[in-house]
Amino acid sequence: MVEPRVLSTVSVHDAVLEYLEVLERRVMRSQLSATTLHAYYRDLTDFTTLLGPDTVLDAIEADHLEVALTTIAKAPDRRYTKGLKIAEDGSTPPGRGPHSLARWFAAVRGLFRWAADRGYVQIDPTTRLSPPRTPKRAAGARLGLRIDEALTLRASPASRAPETLRADQRLFVRDEAILRLLVESGPRVSELCGANRSDIRLHEETHTPVLHVRGKGGKNRDLPLSKATLRTIERYLAEERPAPAQPSFRDRAERIKVDDAASALFVSVRGKRLSPRDVQRMVERYTKEFLGRRATPHSLRHTALTVLARAGVDIATVAQIAGHSSLATTSVYMDDSMSAAAEAIDSSPLARD
Repeated sequence: MVEPRVLSTVSVHDAVLEYLEVLERRVMRSQLSATTLHAYYRDLTDFTTLLGPDTVLDAIEADHLEVALTTIAKAPDRRYTKGLKIAEDGSTPPGRGPHSLARWFAAVRGLFRWAADRGYVQIDPTTRLSPPRTPKRAAGARLGLRIDEALTLRASPASRAPETLRADQRLFVRDEAILRLLVESGPRVSELCGANRSDIRLHEETHTPVLHVRGKGGKNRDLPLSKATLRTIERYLAEERPAPAQPSFRDRAERIKVDDAASALFVSVRGKRLSPRDVQRMVERYTKEFLGRRATPHSLRHTALTVLARAGVDIATVAQIAGHSSLATTSVYMDDSMSAAAEAIDSSPLARD
């Protein structure tokens, strides 16, 4: 008969540190994305602060977590250190959104499941709580831009007056290339920022230009590039891309960043690799100025995939472009309106006289 595992007393601080090391190893094995690890690190840091770093992990009960969830729901989103969090309808809701709360709960639940397996807690308190509910997005919901808005946005960088802008806003060709990519093939903003110059090549089978991107969960894919987008990227690299800064030979961390920026596809005016937040601010700036409302890189991704789906592109092909592992995820971009259904029936060969 197997002896029951002896309970080990561990503080919240020590348990979180050990669990984060486990998650780091999962990232190294491509079982977890680095972006998810960064989000979980942020969530578990909040968890440690709220429950107390010296609190014994096994002493935490469901009531404590419920109070922590309420506190988190009212707290400002720490991702937005500049500007405001923008909802899909353009409003600025207070506190965390439902998806942010659900992710916080998922991070804490993962911690306690691991802790129960390690013998750090007798009972997992998250099993006594209902996870935060997230609103289900209607299939085909128009969260992105209309086609005319996307075309206006794509052309907007070239129409700005250079003399009225700061130096960091004068990379017109770079901005046009980024906007073209987002509304044309809809890469995730993390995929776009992680792309390198060497990732642009001619595909071995089709001999057409593609951009190799590194997707979620270590799933990489090739995004086809239109001729116009490829020309814009090549023009940016040849005429406008800032040179990387000169690193300090004494600062190893700085040298690593400079070396990384030298290979990056898109960089800032100072020659540093663009971050997702940089792209988000850029997109918000253009959409507010030229469309009269704010949008996010994800809404442009939604625009690209919705346009493809409604243009009759096979859903499996849309899923391949999007980097979705499940067609159910891609189905959100399919149009479920009655007009589309009526057109489908009218065009059916079996509906003819």
